[in-house]
Amino acid sequence: MRISAFSFSVYLFVIGLEMEPRTILSSTGPATKIACAGIFSTVSINLLCYSAINFTGLDLAMRHPYHIISALSVLFAATSSPILTRLIIELKIGKSEIGRLAVRTGVANDMICTSVICIGTILCSHSFKNNGASYHSIALRTVLHFVILSLEGCLIVKVVNPFFGLLNDRNPEGKPIRGIDMVLVCIVSALLCYGGAIFGFNANFNAFIVGLCLRRDGRMSNFLISRINFVLSTLLLPLYLVLVGMSSDYNSWLYDDHHDGAGTHEQRTVCKLLVVGTIGAVGKLTGTVAYSVSQGLQWPEAVALGLLLNVKGYFHIFCAFYAASEHLIDANTMMVLIMVTVGTVVPTPLVVALIVRRARPRAQGTARGLQWHDPRWEMRILLGLHGPQDVPMAVNVMEALRAAGMGESWRLIAYVVDMVEMTDKAAASLVQGEGMEAVTVTDEGIVEMREHIQSALEAYTEENGEGVQIRRILAVSSFEDMHKDICSGAQDCMAVMVVLPFHRRQRVDGAMDSGHPGFRLVNQKVLQAAPCSVGIIIDRGFGRSGAQMSLSVASQNTCVVFIGGGDDREALAYAGRMAHHPGIRLMVVRFLPDASARGKASGPGRRVLTSIVKQETELKSDDEYVAGFYEKYVSGGKGVGYMEKHVSSGAEMVATLRALEGQYHLFVVGRGKERDSILTAGMSEWAECPELGPIGDILAASDFTVTASVLVIQQHNIAKNFDVIDEEFLSSKIVHSSYF
Repeated sequence: MRISAFSFSVYLFVIGLEMEPRTILSSTGPATKIACAGIFSTVSINLLCYSAINFTGLDLAMRHPYHIISALSVLFAATSSPILTRLIIELKIGKSEIGRLAVRTGVANDMICTSVICIGTILCSHSFKNNGASYHSIALRTVLHFVILSLEGCLIVKVVNPFFGLLNDRNPEGKPIRGIDMVLVCIVSALLCYGGAIFGFNANFNAFIVGLCLRRDGRMSNFLISRINFVLSTLLLPLYLVLVGMSSDYNSWLYDDHHDGAGTHEQRTVCKLLVVGTIGAVGKLTGTVAYSVSQGLQWPEAVALGLLLNVKGYFHIFCAFYAASEHLIDANTMMVLIMVTVGTVVPTPLVVALIVRRARPRAQGTARGLQWHDPRWEMRILLGLHGPQDVPMAVNVMEALRAAGMGESWRLIAYVVDMVEMTDKAAASLVQGEGMEAVTVTDEGIVEMREHIQSALEAYTEENGEGVQIRRILAVSSFEDMHKDICSGAQDCMAVMVVLPFHRRQRVDGAMDSGHPGFRLVNQKVLQAAPCSVGIIIDRGFGRSGAQMSLSVASQNTCVVFIGGGDDREALAYAGRMAHHPGIRLMVVRFLPDASARGKASGPGRRVLTSIVKQETELKSDDEYVAGFYEKYVSGGKGVGYMEKHVSSGAEMVATLRALEGQYHLFVVGRGKERDSILTAGMSEWAECPELGPIGDILAASDFTVTASVLVIQQHNIAKNFDVIDEEFLSSKIVHSSYF
């Protein structure tokens, strides 16, 4: 029993240490509110049903029935956040909206319910152990323990947490933790957890309160969490479950100590199992579904969220075993509670399968790109970084898009991916991540690089980051497989665009270097497999030539090159988002073939690359999209310039572009992977970087310009998500719809 108690006191301590009460309770999102709604409904329904349970003869408590039923009601409302998080990660929905919401709500639910049970057990222990004592004596002892518990919390916050902060400063990231500091942290934590036993506190529940009060950030807390979780998962929790099994009376499963003759033993046990399991599930579903639907969540997703939050775990087994060992419930009730706990985990894969089955058709039937994105809703993009040198580029992309939405609730969510090659040194420093992070890296160079990037991003959000929410992602893999991390990340976060740096960089003399072949391979594979639109940036001081863009100073001239095709329409859609920024002066240049060029295209002997019907459809789509853009941004008073250039050949078009050199800081152009135009015919055959398309390759060349950056955009190809012969079988609403 001592090993059992020690195992769970350690478990409760690390659970409390992993939680951040201020962050959870001060969150403005729906997670905490959904958690509170589920807790309130579960507790209310359980308390209301207790009289009915007693009427049927299924007594759940041996002593102090109202205390025990109240505790069981909170226990039924509690979610096992470690089990829920692990299941969601293993079932690969951790980055989906429903997965993230379930994790946040589960943590908030777990913290609130566990805190209530722990404090209630500590304060009410006197009424359990002092049956002969007077009411006034019990009340006095309870008040005294509450005061001591408050003093313990103040001691941790005011003294212990600053001490941990000093130890964190002595052990910066990337360097080994000093041995004496490890010992000090362990000793202080043990004294706090078990020192409460001097005042009669239950060491197990007191350990959770101590963990909850200790600071979560810093290397000392991470050290405790990682070491304790390793010992728990490999030794203590398996040993604890074995001890619970050895101590359990399995005859109680078929025999009820309080059987009064109403039905057979088996019938009473099955009835108790159904009643307890049903009341707990109905209570959790009622509050969770009702509040979730009122906040705009669809009914199926709300029910799935309620079932996910009904997951129980180790804490529920411990509470059942503890109550039975204190003779508060009988062995039969303990076995029923354990079976209910195990039973809540069983339907979770089925619930996740329902979520995935519903989400996949919607994802496959939705084009993911700027052209189809409704500007009334939040925009999600994924930005890849090779290192700190790419931060100005990422900041400018976010700054250009953050003013693009409509309405007060609009925001830009940028997922910033640190693209790190999996070298032998990096592989040796990989450790299991915490929470939703799969892995993290302890290599000093990588840690320093990520901290530098984080500092720069935080500086941007503090100064000009209104409406922008930045989330960090780490992709550590070989160049052959890195595109999988990027594409899966874009899929999970439902990004409308992935923006990656070009593999070549500008040298001091202005020319482009030979570049990194590994990053070029990643870009090529992302262009092939991305579930959304893709942008490749050739950075020639993008964000570094002058001050960062500000809402009050016009500091960037941008030119959009439009020839025709889906990629160019996506580039124009990107320009439409930039047009909302008062710090950007935008010019759209549309190139059209003149009469002589059209004569060459229709002359004898010319090979037709695509059907005439498709050409006419694309041209119609181009005209409609440009007309809509012109009406809103050019004639609509947005200050966007527009001009048309009629040229007879690609050479003349390139000469026109060269004449624009020095006038613009950024060129935005479509890749034109499927463009059929006489103006670009034959250019791809001698392109140095075919992944940029014919125009992008010319603009990226060192002999074109040394001052203007280039953004090459490829539109998401919705047709590859369907098993169809040709795009003409797709709905025209899906292929050609747009938002302005």
